Amino acid sequence: METLVINVPDDKSAVVKLVLKELGVTIQNKAKAMQLAEEINAAIKPGPKPDMDEVVAEVKKVRAGK
Repeated sequence: METLVINVPDDKSAVVKLVLKELGVTIQNKAKAMQLAEEINAAIKPGPKPDMDEVVAEVKKVRAGK
């Protein structure tokens, strides 16, 4: 099964949902926060995590370059 994300204007959503349901499409409502969290989680690459000293050093380095 394929999952598609379709952005529909609010004033047309009822008509679009009706047409899609007639075509046999399953419509799932997902909170934007949950969708964003899933996108962020998918973008995170596994690996070693820096400790706080490394994070602070990196921030200072970036700020010094401005």
